[in-house]
Amino acid sequence: MRVLISSLPAFGHVYPVMPTAEALRAAGHEVVIATGGPPADRLGAAGWKVERVDADIQAAVGRVMRARPELARLEPRERWRVAAAMFGEVLAATVDEQLTPVLRSTRPDLVVYEELAMGAAVAAARTGVPAVRHGVGPWSPPPMEAACAASLVELGRRSEGGERVPDGPEVFGRLHLDVWPAALGRPDARLPIPSTPVRPQAWSEDEQPAPGWLSASRSRPVVYLTLGTVSAGEAQVLRDVLAGLRGLDVDVLAAIGSSLDPAELGPLAPGVHLEAFVPAARVFGLVDVVIHHGGSGTLLGASAAGLPQLALPQRAHDQFPNAAALRAQGCGLALQPGEVSPHAVHDAVGRLLSDSVHRDAARVLAAQIAAAPGPDAVVDVLAALVT
Repeated sequence: MRVLISSLPAFGHVYPVMPTAEALRAAGHEVVIATGGPPADRLGAAGWKVERVDADIQAAVGRVMRARPELARLEPRERWRVAAAMFGEVLAATVDEQLTPVLRSTRPDLVVYEELAMGAAVAAARTGVPAVRHGVGPWSPPPMEAACAASLVELGRRSEGGERVPDGPEVFGRLHLDVWPAALGRPDARLPIPSTPVRPQAWSEDEQPAPGWLSASRSRPVVYLTLGTVSAGEAQVLRDVLAGLRGLDVDVLAAIGSSLDPAELGPLAPGVHLEAFVPAARVFGLVDVVIHHGGSGTLLGASAAGLPQLALPQRAHDQFPNAAALRAQGCGLALQPGEVSPHAVHDAVGRLLSDSVHRDAARVLAAQIAAAPGPDAVVDVLAALVT
């Protein structure tokens, strides 16, 4: 079976689907990854067969905000409207346009797409290939699912081959691979297509090691700080967090992305180690607390490792409910954008390090995640879709 896996070109979108890609390849199936940007470069260098499909997420944000400036003033619970416009309209059209000729030339038996590369579902339907949606986080709210389904149907109707695109929720494909643990809750959400659970796993290229100074024999706790690959330019947030950690007896591993000049962070405490990028899958087993932006990939990877977390949701529609889910489960704390200050960060991380309640809850969640079927368990399910 030849499987094409489609993802938007950002690590937080690509890496959550790679354990499934590895399971398929290990079972003897041919796997092609369709993505772009730095993820395409890294995967190609690691030996994966890659077809370049570039879709600029930041450009899509700018395009949506210029066309609909009123979306910038939405409350967090309404920010799904921005995501629906970005992913269901602008980026879906880009992925569909670029991926359709790739599918016609590579002729895969199955398309598996990360859920926000949803233009792949249209391209797959247009070319007669069954499609599977791979979750990367919590379920989207029903209004977002409905808006995106309508956008995809309309996208299919506008171009040649559109008569093959299903009308309704079936446009998303035949199956959803659900990585979101039930323990974290799904308030007011449901899936529009059949689903099967799959255990979320952090992933990195095999040859990418953790920083050399980070080891299991360290003498004091380590805090891992990341604001993701898209929002890593939030210099003020990083400054506040690093200032808050200064008075704690910890080492800090801060992944700040490639777009931020480290000089913008000012003088650093001796125990702070800056990296543009670190392989989270190699890091989670060597740290004690994770501070992040509420991104689904980081949250799930840290949860699977049984780590207490401090979520600092910034902008994306899923970050705020993700942060609320962590807090409700008891395995983490959250600070809203207006609450982030050195004092608040110092207090929250101090609690996560000293209070066993959060660590115990994190371990319980990790055990629940470990009990879910692994990616290898869904390979036969995927194969059955093409026979």
